[in-house]
Amino acid sequence: MQLITTPNPNAKKIEIEHGLEVGTVIKSTSDKNSTLCNQLISISGISTIFAGPGFLTLTKEENNDWDSINHDIVTQLDKL
Repeated sequence: MQLITTPNPNAKKIEIEHGLEVGTVIKSTSDKNSTLCNQLISISGISTIFAGPGFLTLTKEENNDWDSINHDIVTQLDKL
């Protein structure tokens, strides 16, 4: 799976089928019972996940950089 750059420097997109209602915003592991989203939102530096049609957008906290987060995201996606 590939992390896709978006116009927002604090957001990356992943094209993935997720089974969530489009428009769902996840800010913590208690927001949805989704193993995928719980794994991703638990990554240090990720603040929110937005579910779009066939993709998830991950938004990072302003004070973190993608270099420190990308490896953790790929590791979690590889577990699927």
